[in-house]
Amino acid sequence: METLNLIKTATLSSALLLVAGCGEYGDFSTEQICRASLAAIKGKSPTIVVVDKKTIEAETELDVFHISYKRPDDGKKWSYRCKVDKKRAVWAQGDGRWRDQAQDPTVRFNIDGDDIQILETFPDGSAATSVNFNISMLGGKS
Repeated sequence: METLNLIKTATLSSALLLVAGCGEYGDFSTEQICRASLAAIKGKSPTIVVVDKKTIEAETELDVFHISYKRPDDGKKWSYRCKVDKKRAVWAQGDGRWRDQAQDPTVRFNIDGDDIQILETFPDGSAATSVNFNISMLGGKS
C-alpha cells in the first residue's frame, strides 16, 4: 500500500512539473507581453516601461494594462493602454482609440521558451518592427 501511495505521489508530482509554465503564453504573463510590445514599437527598453494599473475591459473581459514610461532624455511621461487578444497585442495612446482598425499596424508576438519576438506589420503587409526580448528583461518568469 505504501508503494502504491509513493507511485501516485511521484506521478502527480511529474504531471504538475509538466504543467507548470505551460500557460497559454508559456512563462510570459499578459502584462509582460504588453510591456514588451510597447517597448518594441516605441523603440524603448522594456526596463523603463511600467504598468501603472490594470483594469478589465467589460465587453471582452480582457485585462487592460495602463502602461507608461518616462523618456530618459527629458523626463516626459508617455502613457498607453494595452491588451492581449490571442497572438496580438492591441494598444491605445492614453485615452485614445484602440489601434485595431484596418489602417493600423498589427502587433503580433511569438514566444519561444524564454524569448519573445514582437513583430509590428503595416497594413500593406510590410514589417515595421521586429524586436526580441528575453523574459529576464521583463522581470523574469511569471
